[in-house]
Amino acid sequence: MNPVLKMIAAVALLSVPTAGALVQAAPAKDGDPVLVGTVWKGKLTQKGEFKGMGGGPPEFDCALTVTKRDGEKFEADLVEKTDELKVTYLVRGTIALVDKDNKDKGYKIEFESVGSKDVENTEAITKIPYTGTVKDMKLKGTWKYPANEDGTTLEGTFEFELTKKD
Repeated sequence: MNPVLKMIAAVALLSVPTAGALVQAAPAKDGDPVLVGTVWKGKLTQKGEFKGMGGGPPEFDCALTVTKRDGEKFEADLVEKTDELKVTYLVRGTIALVDKDNKDKGYKIEFESVGSKDVENTEAITKIPYTGTVKDMKLKGTWKYPANEDGTTLEGTFEFELTKKD
């Protein structure tokens, strides 16, 4: 084959995977259960005070739906509701193996509420960090509203179970 044609063929072969990588998100790792389309349902507890005026509901029914994934990063909708109120938080976070050499230890998950939509009968509170683990198709952890000057001292736990895989 002509040396010029060999060089053109090599450039063409190298450029195809590179171009594909630029437009496609990195896949999640094998065995990782937090994939786009998965739905996690459960409860979130809450204690403390909101702006020094007393507490809100002690428990919410929740559904976390993963909407985007790029390697260890993900985005999701987190619906929190009671009989009287409902809010959907937009969350962003990361997930990674607790121990990269042992998948049996599960995954560490961290996310934060960055926005809201579909707010009914409540005030959406963003910038709340959530930290937990994913193991045996359960997502468990804690959350705490950061230190602030308005008297809000909210915190709690969450426990969700995988209910839908796409």
